[in-house]
Amino acid sequence: MAAVSRSTTRSFLAGLGGVVVLGGFVFIGVTASSGLPGAPVTTVRAEFDEVGASLKVGNDVRENSTRIGEVSDLSYENGHAVATLELDGNVPVYEDAKAQVWDQSALAKKFVEIDRGHQGSGRLGDRAIPAERNVGSADLDNVLDALDPRTRDALTSTLREVGSGGAGHGQDLNDIAGKAPGILRGLGNTSGALSDPQTDLPGLLNRADDLVGSLHGRERELAGLVREIGDTAGAAAVDDGAPLQDSLRALPATLSDTRAALNSLDEPLSDVHSAVSDIRPGASALGSATPDVRGVLREGTEPLNMVPGVADKAEPAVEDLTQTVADARPLVSPLSRALSDAAPPVNTLAQYSPEVVAFFRNIESMVSTSVAPGVHGARVGVAAHPAIADGGLIKDPLQGQDPYPAPGEVYKQRTGLLPNILTGGGQ
Repeated sequence: MAAVSRSTTRSFLAGLGGVVVLGGFVFIGVTASSGLPGAPVTTVRAEFDEVGASLKVGNDVRENSTRIGEVSDLSYENGHAVATLELDGNVPVYEDAKAQVWDQSALAKKFVEIDRGHQGSGRLGDRAIPAERNVGSADLDNVLDALDPRTRDALTSTLREVGSGGAGHGQDLNDIAGKAPGILRGLGNTSGALSDPQTDLPGLLNRADDLVGSLHGRERELAGLVREIGDTAGAAAVDDGAPLQDSLRALPATLSDTRAALNSLDEPLSDVHSAVSDIRPGASALGSATPDVRGVLREGTEPLNMVPGVADKAEPAVEDLTQTVADARPLVSPLSRALSDAAPPVNTLAQYSPEVVAFFRNIESMVSTSVAPGVHGARVGVAAHPAIADGGLIKDPLQGQDPYPAPGEVYKQRTGLLPNILTGGGQ
């Protein structure tokens, strides 16, 4: 009986020790998030204008996102929410310390991010970190409260639709994430090119705005153009695009022939250029004369309107003249021969036209001499040409006149160097 009692006691003590050890492990596990039991802590109080309902006792206190303690108490003092922070160990907190309430996850779990300040500002001591240096909680529901019910419903629907559309496309999203670095680099290059002053993006946007403004009010024309383009594309796609493919295959040869034809046009076009250059002064003159021509045509309307009446009145005379010309036609040939025969003497006489005129003027002067009242007379002198010994073969030295003077020489003739004895000095 004593042996049984000792065995029972030993088993009980062993079980009790196991329970105690297990309880110790459980206690350590439960309190591990708040530090080892009995470990020293540093208590700091921080004031906030808003901590939100999601910040609770036991939430983490972090520094540079590393856990250094927990929230041990929440209270309301002097119009501010006060969070009591227990930091693991004996750590200094300085006068310029500050705290912020951040989101730990999308499920609205919060933690306090603390910046313990700088040593040069001095120790904080028992004072609370003032609210003006701290940043309170900014919950998503507070942001959404600024939206009206219709906008919130639309946002909810959008998120629901995006979530439903993204479901089952994890691999696609993974591919996008894998390609994102290259896409972002390309986007960076594109942004750099757009921000370059030579690109003149504001000017491009202004021109695009002008283009859009010029298209305003022409929606029907644009719609008709789009329909016509659709009809053209449909016509090009007939027979599975076989005609278009044939045209494209023949296009290189056609372009070569077109190029040769265009090259052959160089010389004619050069001639055309020269011709146009030559015509240009005349065209300019014609352009300058156009107002005058227009004025003549405008002012000539009234005389031209009179032409039909004049033509009607002249018609009988023209008919008579026609018969007269027909009757005179046989005289044309003899008259032509007579004029041809008269041409030589007329040409010879034409050289003496000044002397002929002077002759008739002298005749008029000669017969106009009055010798008595009502009586006119004329004096005629005859130039003598006596032959000394040769019958006129040798010119009389006493005679100064040439019986056959050259044209224009008649007035240069004189009687002679000595007085003409036979004529009494008359000329």
